[in-house]
Parts: sequence; structure tokens; C-alpha cells
Amino acid sequence: MKHKFLLRVLGVFSTLALLIVALPLSPVSAAASITLYPNSGPAGSLVNFSIATTATNGTTAWILFNGVQLTSATVSGGSASGSFTVPTTVTRGTYTVSTLGLGSETSATFTVTPSITLASATGYVGDSVAVTGSGFAPSTTVNFYLSGSTTAFAHLNSSSTGTVSGTITIPPAKQGVLSITANDSGTPGTAPVNFTINPKITLSTDNPGVGDSITVTGSGFYEGIIQISVDSGTAANAGVSVGSNGSFSTTFTIPALTRGIHTLTANDAWNKSAQATFDIAQKISVTPTSGTVGTSITVKGSGFNTTGSVTLTYFGQSVTVALTSGTFTTTFVIPGVQAGVYTLSATDGSVIATTTLTVTTNITMSPTNNASTPGSVGQEITLTGSGLKANDTVLVTFDSAQLTITPSPIVDSNGGFSLIFKIPTTTAGPHTITVISGTTSKTFTFFVEGTAPATPAPLTPEMGLKAKQPVVFDWEDVTDPSGVTYVLEIATDENFATILYQIKDLTDSTYTMTEAQKLESVSSDSPYWWRVKAVDGAGNASAYTGAGSFTVGFSLDLPAWATYVLIGIGGLLLLALGFWLGRRNADY
Repeated sequence: MKHKFLLRVLGVFSTLALLIVALPLSPVSAAASITLYPNSGPAGSLVNFSIATTATNGTTAWILFNGVQLTSATVSGGSASGSFTVPTTVTRGTYTVSTLGLGSETSATFTVTPSITLASATGYVGDSVAVTGSGFAPSTTVNFYLSGSTTAFAHLNSSSTGTVSGTITIPPAKQGVLSITANDSGTPGTAPVNFTINPKITLSTDNPGVGDSITVTGSGFYEGIIQISVDSGTAANAGVSVGSNGSFSTTFTIPALTRGIHTLTANDAWNKSAQATFDIAQKISVTPTSGTVGTSITVKGSGFNTTGSVTLTYFGQSVTVALTSGTFTTTFVIPGVQAGVYTLSATDGSVIATTTLTVTTNITMSPTNNASTPGSVGQEITLTGSGLKANDTVLVTFDSAQLTITPSPIVDSNGGFSLIFKIPTTTAGPHTITVISGTTSKTFTFFVEGTAPATPAPLTPEMGLKAKQPVVFDWEDVTDPSGVTYVLEIATDENFATILYQIKDLTDSTYTMTEAQKLESVSSDSPYWWRVKAVDGAGNASAYTGAGSFTVGFSLDLPAWATYVLIGIGGLLLLALGFWLGRRNADY
């Protein structure tokens, strides 16, 4: 038994010895680590890697990005190194970069950040610049900012893979380098990309005439006063300062220049400048651009020969106008023509310029008045017209009633007419006069005076006297611009409660009673009473005269033949009486 135990112990130690001897002969796992530089960046960026490993020389180490094999490196002297490109399709986030093939694998992390690239690195305010980007959150809004600003100036939408592509408009800014970043609301945003702003000016027209005012608009300048010059001439202070965003706008009057291309330069206080060209071509303009016959028109021209003259043609006539430094100014009056658009031209023999002038219709009334200075019935009115269609008739209405004018007015061959009429009998106050010719009409307001005429002074019959038949009434004349008629009343009482006769529209200041109006004889105890008033053509009436009384005595009205017979008989009786008296005296 003892020998068996010893044999067992010896067997255990032998086995342990063999294991100890055999242990160094078994393979040992290789240790490894990987370092990335940089360990963050945009999709598509280049990343360097370095691997430390105990793997044997010649071992191939494969590099996987997020499980996708990208590249490989060979172990030499306990290390391997190389580089790989971050896939462009990955979005913002942290990804694993791992090894394969070393036996003992290792890994590190890489953080994908968004990035943008501009197609152009320099330009002007308002430029549309193409932009591409990657590494953004998928299908979201990407905002663009100027460095230091929290207000986005542009927006683009990312794709499902986090890329962006589009254009952004460069916002107002002073001259210099802009730093532009983009963010999809995540952290961090993109690294800034630079865009250099250059100064720029634009003109409201590239074809102005001499003396025209043009608007000069600038952007991308430094702050300070702007000066403007043309063709390297003396700079003129434009009287405007650049704003905090590098922009300005001012007006500039084009000086006397010859025909051709000229350069306008704008300089800021830091001598930063921009230029724009404009072309002085032959050009004429009229002021005003429309008018009626008789309107004075000013014609200006520029861009012609430096010296000499131009031939200006308008309404069928031509005049010669002298040139000064390629410019001219002259005036004329629109002649009698029909309404329409007419062409004016000017030529210096080598070039010609044209413009148009619109002639409009016009109808005038003379005199005109108002409520403070009214006119009168019967007043003579003159109406004139121009620019109308030849041979059209002219109608005149007064308060919608057509007036008869002789001869009937007709528009002449030059489009004009002139007529005279008198204000008809009407009431005091405003009245409408309308003139119609073809499709043209014009309305005027005429005010008729409302002042009553003076009260007539009574003459005969005198107060309290007996009047002879037929009774003759007489009073002083009254005058009025609207003309005067009279109203005579005869009554049996002083208050004119019982009026025997009211005689209107008397044009003379006297009236003789007719046979039919014969008054009966009355005594002084119950006389007749009379009064008169004046009424003008506008219906304005004076006060009545004071009531005057008169009586009418007995009268025998006989036919003429009977009167002659009585006269004859009376004569015979007188002869007989004389004869008798003579005889009687003779007897004594």
C-alpha cells in the first residue's frame, strides 16, 4: 500500500512537471491599441490611425468604421499605421472605429460633426453662392449664420443622409471677411468658412442723360462719408454716410458729358472703392410730358456732337438749336392741334433721338366766378376749346337745358372752337354749365348774384291828388346788372288787402291804365292806393315803395263825334249869347 501511495505522488509531480515544461510552448494572445487623429471631424474628412500591437510582423490589421471595413495596414515592429476617409453618408454622432485580424482586437471612437463648403470664397452682398454640406441630422432645417449673430440669414433642408446642397444669398455686411457657420440645432455647429465681401455699386439706370438724377446704391463699404467721381474727375461729396451694414444710397446728377461710355466711382472714408459704367447716348426729353394747346414745353437733349447744332422737329416745323458740350435746351408752345401722341426728334446730322409728347383736350370758360364774386343774368360768357376732333359739334347746357347758340359752334380743323353766349334768366345761386364735344365734356359752375335792386322812387300820381283818367303812373328808373322789370299794384286800402290790379314784368318805369282798367270816381275819404317794386333778372326783388293815395273825379266819356257836336253847339250858343247881349246894349 505504501508503494502505491508513493507511486501516486510521483505520478502527480511528474504530470505537474510536464505541464510546467509544456506551458511556455503554448501560443500567447497578442495585445493591441488604436489611436485616431483627429478623433472628430466632418463626414468625408481624412483620419490618421496608429496601432500598437504585439502581433507578429506581416500581420494584416483591418480597419472598420461602424462595422464597415474601410482599409488595412500591415504590422511591422509592433505597430501599424495609415489613414481612412470618413464615409460621406454618415450623419452627426459618435461612431466606433475598430480593428480586425490582430487576434486581440481594439477600438476607438470618432465623432462626426457637420460641415459646409462654399463654391466661391469672395464676392458681393446679394450674391447667390452655392453651398454643400454633410454630417447634419437627417431631414431637418439647417440655418446659416454670420459669426457672432444669433439670427439666421439663410435656410436649407438636409437630406435623409444629412447632406445639404443649394444656394445662400450673402447678407448686407461691411467690406472684409465674413465667417459663416451652419447648424441644425445640434451641438456643435459647423466650423466657420470664410467669404470675402468686396464693395459694389449699382446705378438706377445705365443710360442716363446729362442733367438726369440717378440713384447710386452701394454695399460692402466701410463706414464713413461717400464721395463720387466720374471718369477720374474731381470727387464730389455725395452727402451720405455708409450705414453700419456697409450699405448706402444716394442721388447723383449727371454732369455735362459727351456721347459714349463713362465710369462712375464711389469711394468710402477708407479709400475702398467700386465702379459702375453708364452710357451717355443721344437723348431728348420734354417737360412736361403732356399738355394742352398753348402749354409751354421745355426740350432738353444730350449725347450729341460736342459743338455745332441740332435740328429739332415738332408738329411739322423744324428749328435749329445750338449745342454746348453735346447738350441743348429750348422751349416752344404747343400749337393748335388735335389731341394725341406726337413724336419729337432731334438730330446733329450723325445721330438722331426721339421722344413723345401727349396733347390733351382742354375747354375753358371766361370769366369764371365764385360765391364771393358772382356774375349776373345776361352776362356774356366765352367758351374756348382745343385738342378736340375736327368738325365735331359743340353743345352747351345751362342747368341741363340746352342753349341755342347762333351760329351753331363747330370744332375747326385744328381741333379748337370759341363761342359766346349770355347767362339766361334764372335764379340767384350756383348753376351748372356743361360743354360737350364728341366724347369730351367739361362742367363749370357759374354763380348768379343774389343782391336785390334798389327800391324805385314814386313820382305820379302824387300823394292825395286827383288823377285824370286814364291814370298814368310814373317812378324813377332802377338799374341792375341782371336787368330790371317792375311790379305795379293798385289797391282800395293802404294795407293792400284788396288789390285791384297787380301788373308784372313792366320794362318801363311808367304805366298808363287801359280802358279796361278804368277806375271809378272816388272821394278823398276812400282814395286809391298804389305802390311799385323792382325785380332783377335773377328774381331778386326790392322792397315796395311806400303806399301813395290818389282820387279819381267824375268824367263823361263820349265818342269823338259827340264831343265835336257838343263843341259846335257850345260855339253857336256863345255866338247867340253875344248877339243878344249886343242888341240889349243897343236898346239902351
